[in-house]
Amino acid sequence: MSTSAAAERASHAAGVLVLGNVLATLADIVVPLLIVRLLGKADVATLTALLLIYNTAALVVATGFPQAVMYHLPGRPRAERGAVARKIAGSMLVLGIAAGVLLVLLGLYGRSLLDAISPVDGDDVVDLSPLLLIALVPLGDLPGRILPNLLVAEDRPRSAAAYGVFRSLGLSLCTLLPLTLGGSVWTVAQCLVALGVAQGIWVLLSLRSLYGRAPRVPSPVSLGEMIRFGLPLGLTDVVAILNNSFDRFLIMLTFADVIFAEYQAGAWQIPIITRVPYVVGTAMAPQLVEMFRAGRPRDAIALWRGSIEKVSLLVVPIALVFVVAAEEVVEILFTAEYAGAAPVLRWYSILTVGRVAAFGSVIVAAGRPKYVFQASVLSLLSNVVLSVPLLVVLGFVGPAMGTALAFVPIAIFYTWTIGRASGLPTGDIFPLRAYAKVVAVALVGGAGALALKLSVEGSAALMLLGEAAVLLAVFAVLGTALRIIQPEDWRYIKAWLRLEPLTRRSPPRDDD
Repeated sequence: MSTSAAAERASHAAGVLVLGNVLATLADIVVPLLIVRLLGKADVATLTALLLIYNTAALVVATGFPQAVMYHLPGRPRAERGAVARKIAGSMLVLGIAAGVLLVLLGLYGRSLLDAISPVDGDDVVDLSPLLLIALVPLGDLPGRILPNLLVAEDRPRSAAAYGVFRSLGLSLCTLLPLTLGGSVWTVAQCLVALGVAQGIWVLLSLRSLYGRAPRVPSPVSLGEMIRFGLPLGLTDVVAILNNSFDRFLIMLTFADVIFAEYQAGAWQIPIITRVPYVVGTAMAPQLVEMFRAGRPRDAIALWRGSIEKVSLLVVPIALVFVVAAEEVVEILFTAEYAGAAPVLRWYSILTVGRVAAFGSVIVAAGRPKYVFQASVLSLLSNVVLSVPLLVVLGFVGPAMGTALAFVPIAIFYTWTIGRASGLPTGDIFPLRAYAKVVAVALVGGAGALALKLSVEGSAALMLLGEAAVLLAVFAVLGTALRIIQPEDWRYIKAWLRLEPLTRRSPPRDDD
């Protein structure tokens, strides 16, 4: 397959997946806005802590199997792909049982552990006992985590997007409906169990739809091979989730539970935008794998570099809107009671400005998952080394600042490891010059938005609209004039706004 054809397929799949994420994330925008209005800070802290612990435990035991799907399926006959997919799904079910046992232990003894580390006076404490019921969720949720990668590998991006919408809307409804109707966190836990069952059923139906007519053959990849490939990725996930959650765990163990609720509000991720690089990386993964296997690493890197340049045009200016307007965003989403979360949101948004590439996708496609693990360990160490001293010196905002600053050494290390994995010079890997131009133009718009913020007074909603309009308009006009934004970029956005990726068929590929 030529580089242009691979780029077309990846672009189409990315467009479908991003649209799916847009639909799914509409619920994610509404949920935090309503939860802080339905619950007190202590209950918000309990709910967010339970979800944080669940997602951490689920990723700890996943062992990299979802990513392994993208490596072991491309290029095989359908029957062999079915055998590999069924083996991975069965393994995820077993791991779901292990995650359930871990959650039961945390539900029984987690509160005592928190009290031993950082005692909290009064009744407003995080209650971890609902984990005893949530322990049933991973039986369906963990097998379901392979579906997006599996469906993309099978050239079904619309199905992958549909599942993403279903899971996101399900999580949102399971959270909001019980609380709106007067239920408790235990009611939320019951709804999450029902959602887990539905996810398990979706997995079974997808496997039947994809491979039901293919003959049953033994898996060409043994469980041992999957574990050897997936273990570095699994360890990477463990380290990555610890890294991504380290600052929140640090706040939970250091401050009162109500302060954790405020920090968690600030650590809210910008909807859609934070997911775009990883969605694009998922869409490109099958093409990258095929190119590396065909001995075409330069073509693979060219495809990846091109995606970064396009992703930057979307991610950088929108993330800078949140950097400038952090106070307004917090007030709109979480009410003025959470005003102290604004500096945390600002540092998380600065981090988002740098997250324009899915580094791990290239390394995994090149068959070097150990580099991803090494990079994750370095990232966690950098986070700890920066966040703990900054917590001592600056207090509440220190861990957020440390999390953002720790990204710099990890990006440099990732670029170097991709050079080693691909056999290309390090300078040919990341499109630094193109990225810097995008940031420079966006900063000009950011300066205009900041000037508006400092010189005009108004409601939070009006100020946010004004700051966003100034920043994005300056970026669009100046970027187009300097040809940083190309005519084909505007055409792609126009087609995307018309939802054409959902109606246009994916470009064909060679298949069995």
